[in-house]
Amino acid sequence: MEMDVSRTDCGGITGAGEYRFRDGHLIVTLYQIAIWAEHPEAIFTVVTSRFHNSMKLYVLGSWRLPNAATSSEQPPAPASAEGMSLH
Repeated sequence: MEMDVSRTDCGGITGAGEYRFRDGHLIVTLYQIAIWAEHPEAIFTVVTSRFHNSMKLYVLGSWRLPNAATSSEQPPAPASAEGMSLH
């Protein structure tokens, strides 16, 4: 199952880590925090990754800006995210 979420939907996350989300946990990386730092309005696709101890693990996937023109290309990564891993 995939869904789109904003930083607000995730409880205003401020750092990388694992957070309670819906019926499981959401994994957020430094790369994704850097994107939200530069683009607070960014929308991420959340994907169910796997189950751990009967709880779902969710990960943030691709992202887009809400008012960006429709395009198959992802916006450029923020300068503060250069060299960071996607995981």
